[in-house]
Amino acid sequence: MKKIILPLSLLLVFYTNYAQTDSEDKLGAWYDIGLNHRIAEKISIETYAQLWLYEVNDNFNFFLFKLGYNYHFNPKLTATIYLGYSDIDVNINMSSSHTYERRITEQIVFKHKINKIPLDHRFRIEHRFFKKLDTKSKTARLRYRLGSKFNLNNTLFIRLHNEILSTPKFTNTLENRFYTGLGINISKSSNIKLGYMNRNTPSKANLHRIQAGIFIKTDFRKNKKLI
Repeated sequence: MKKIILPLSLLLVFYTNYAQTDSEDKLGAWYDIGLNHRIAEKISIETYAQLWLYEVNDNFNFFLFKLGYNYHFNPKLTATIYLGYSDIDVNINMSSSHTYERRITEQIVFKHKINKIPLDHRFRIEHRFFKKLDTKSKTARLRYRLGSKFNLNNTLFIRLHNEILSTPKFTNTLENRFYTGLGINISKSSNIKLGYMNRNTPSKANLHRIQAGIFIKTDFRKNKKLI
């Protein structure tokens, strides 16, 4: 019971804090769907889509689709390469030309435990290629996320993570994303997550987002063993 007090308290604190923010802060939403297809003992293919809205059910902000190739060295260590495409609307108040992005991502995920507390570390390098009207640009971004998952029972779990994002080419471009949410295991191979994300951007914006996602694993090996 003691193990779940802290994550539950953090979840309540962050939802309460949002209610006390300034009225001009919009409550936006991020919606996710992720599919992981295990095709061999060491290999899986991942498909992922994400939609951001400036408001809960309106005002398009961002769409991302990614296709990833995962190599599982062991249950604790996985390397991934993604190819991604995104559509970005950077203006909340008016219709403007969208920015389109092609993205190549290299990723390492490492999992372990400290005093029975599960931890996962995600390291990413992103190569981003933008196009807006007749203008093209490119940049790179480094990302590090530290997370944990606390099982409440066989069905419910709490997910916590914090991620730092940095663009080395420029100064003062750190971004921080904190997430806390409740997960529901629908089956051994699928779950849904409902949570809250606080995003502090390089422009000093403090954004509040609800996040809802569904994540499904499939296994095409002859001797099936879920990840």
